[in-house]
Amino acid sequence: MALSISRAANAGKPLRGLKALWRDRRGATALEFAMVAMPFIMMIMACFELALIVLVSVSLDIATEKAAREIRTGVTTSSTSLSDFKTKICNNISWLGSSCVGNLQVDVRTYDNFALAAQATTPIKDGAYDSTKMSYAIGGGSKIQLVRAYYQWKMFTPFLKTGMTTLSNGNAVLSSKVVFRNEPF
Repeated sequence: MALSISRAANAGKPLRGLKALWRDRRGATALEFAMVAMPFIMMIMACFELALIVLVSVSLDIATEKAAREIRTGVTTSSTSLSDFKTKICNNISWLGSSCVGNLQVDVRTYDNFALAAQATTPIKDGAYDSTKMSYAIGGGSKIQLVRAYYQWKMFTPFLKTGMTTLSNGNAVLSSKVVFRNEPF
């Protein structure tokens, strides 16, 4: 009987039920979490990916420097193949796994002076590596060397892709450059 009386009392006031619903705060926290959770998780993923990119970039710098030192001291000479040189770099960043050699591009050039080495342009053009701008030439003693390494990094955070990619396939390119004069060997 009480049920029919309350229906009859609210029958003339349909807005009263909506106002009560509007004032009801149960579930507000769950709704707020649902609205904030996805952007928050994406930001955490972006932070992890940026940290990983910095780690890979620093590791690539160190690996390129170690491999370039072998050119500088005469351990690596012009008789060393490009694939062997890429393997030397990848051995110094072996934690990246077996995909390192496939994702690594190397450009080694010899110059007469440091000013010419400073004018070297990037071998990336229109979202791809321009093979005509890539070289592998190791000079003799006292020559100026430019060693550049480019590593393709597959991005997994969607909104970082637009700000960091340089290749048409959506991958970012991490690069390292070392310029030095060979020892007189």
